Amino acid sequence: MVVQPLLILCMVSCVTKLDSSPYSPVYVTNRAYYVLLPPSNIEIPLDMAQQVTGRYGKQEFVLDAWVKADEGGITIALFNALGADMAQLSFDAAGISFVSTVFPSTLKPEYVAADFQFCFYRADALRRALKDSGLTLVADPQVRTIYSGRERIIEIVKNRETVQYTNFLRNYSYTLRGDF
Repeated sequence: MVVQPLLILCMVSCVTKLDSSPYSPVYVTNRAYYVLLPPSNIEIPLDMAQQVTGRYGKQEFVLDAWVKADEGGITIALFNALGADMAQLSFDAAGISFVSTVFPSTLKPEYVAADFQFCFYRADALRRALKDSGLTLVADPQVRTIYSGRERIIEIVKNRETVQYTNFLRNYSYTLRGDF
C-alpha cells in the first residue's frame, strides 16, 4: 500500500532520535516533527492488495503493495509490475524495519509509517499527536488536512476505492487504489 514517494524524501531527510521514542521523529515541516503512534490507533484493520501511483517532483511511479495492518502492527510488502519483491516494511510496538534490494539503506522507514498513519489511524489520536508539535489536523470521514499555522501541508482525500495523499510542502503525491 503505502510506498510513498516519501522514499525519496527520506533519502534526503536529516533526523535525530528522540529519547522518549524508539523511533526517529518524522519532520512534517522543517521544524515540526511527528512521533509515530502505536499500532493500537488504527482506524480499521486492513489486509489487502493496493496499487500505488504517484509522483515526486517530475518523477512518476507505479507500485503494487500488500498491506496488513491491525492493532498488532503494520506490514507492507512492495512489488513491481512483474511481481518482483522490492521492499518490506514492518512496524509494531517492538520497532520498525525496512528491508529492500532496490531502495537505499538511508531510507527512514518512519516516514513511510507516518504517511500510512496519517491516512489510516484514528483522527482523534492523530490530532493530539500533531498538536504536540504545533500542527493542526482538520478531519471529516472523507478529507484530512494537516496545517502548520494557516499553511496547508498535507491533504488526504478518502473514499471507498481510493486514498489520495498530497504533501504540498515536500511536493509529492500518490493515490492508493483498493477496497477501503
